[in-house]
Amino acid sequence: MNDMPESLHGVAGRPGFTHLALRCRDTTATARFYQAVCGMSVVHEREGDRMPVYWVSARPLGVDFVLVLLSGGEDGPAPRLDHLGFTVETREQVDRIAARARELGILHMEPQDSGPPVGYWTIIRDPDGNHVEFSHGQDIRF
Repeated sequence: MNDMPESLHGVAGRPGFTHLALRCRDTTATARFYQAVCGMSVVHEREGDRMPVYWVSARPLGVDFVLVLLSGGEDGPAPRLDHLGFTVETREQVDRIAARARELGILHMEPQDSGPPVGYWTIIRDPDGNHVEFSHGQDIRF
């Protein structure tokens, strides 16, 4: 078994799970689905590369968690997952995660500040190439 998970253990304190980013064929239709069928609410919308990006919140359901809907979904029953999102307590923890991930050869995106509500974030890769985001300052309470 690979010891990579232990290599990052403790670097970020105790992260909290905040969001799941999904690639969609039509982000507007998907946002409407989660509003109408699941009782969730759109709490953020911005321009994306081909269609709007939506943050669809589960707060109306009593859970501080969002779906981030992005363009780029493939046809078929299971569009590609873009990333899992975790929050940490400080920007410095984001920087430490990125530094350690860089050493391990698993850093996907350098830390960057996208302003509110996205915050300061970095993305690493898991052993299968899936993306995992660590952020600070996102407007997602948990």
